[in-house]
Amino acid sequence: MGIFESIFFGLVQGFTEYLPVSSSAHLSVLFNLFGSANSGFNLKAFSVFLHFGTIIAALIVFWQDFAEIIFEIMEFIGSAAVQTGKRRRNFPAVRMLLMMGISMLPLILIIPLSGKIAMLFEKNAFIGIMLIGSGTVLYISDFLLDGSKTERNMSFSDAMILGLCQAVSAIPGISRTGVAYTGGISLGLSREFSAKYAVMLSVPVMLGANLVRLFDAAELPFSLADVPMCLLGMAAAIVGGIISIRIFCSIAKNGKFRGIGYYCWVAGVLAIILTMIF
Repeated sequence: MGIFESIFFGLVQGFTEYLPVSSSAHLSVLFNLFGSANSGFNLKAFSVFLHFGTIIAALIVFWQDFAEIIFEIMEFIGSAAVQTGKRRRNFPAVRMLLMMGISMLPLILIIPLSGKIAMLFEKNAFIGIMLIGSGTVLYISDFLLDGSKTERNMSFSDAMILGLCQAVSAIPGISRTGVAYTGGISLGLSREFSAKYAVMLSVPVMLGANLVRLFDAAELPFSLADVPMCLLGMAAAIVGGIISIRIFCSIAKNGKFRGIGYYCWVAGVLAIILTMIF
């Protein structure tokens, strides 16, 4: 893999991970179309580097929120005598972590299906259909009323449902941030908080998924000579990820995802057409 390809794939991963257009769909289609030109290059290991790049991007953008969680945990532990009714007000970041933990539970459901889901990444036509579905979800999100719930008053059931949304997004072509954001709005979360929750929740989700990818990548040969290209791609993914998070959160405030929904429809149709041509 050359320098241009490495940067290109990294930027694609970064931009599409947090903009609700499904990074898995874009990378899978591109790898399926052009991966044969990279014989001998461990694309699975490269994908691990790219996903670590987008994880780092989220940590950079929301570093204050993640730092607040850590500091509040320390304060929470030292304030065991605080009345239960006051915890939501005094420790919102700790409650945010609790909600994220609950949202992680439904992901256990996809573990037995991981093998079958992995096979779907090679089917461009299926990915195209799912992209069209993602576009439809985004189109609908613009018509949902803005809610008022945040980490202070969202319920355990809200967190569980959002976790189910995350589990569904394991299917290639379904946007993780898109389905989580729309799910949050439908549950009464504010648009701004729903976008923030979708991005922050993606960090532990991607960490877990990347560990699985790491084991898969270890089964294939990997040369130390490929490390520079992997690091270059990861750096590009960080830059693209930071930019896409900023754009995603900005659009979320106004609830104007209809244009991205149109893009998903076009991308889905193109993926299906390309399957017929190649």
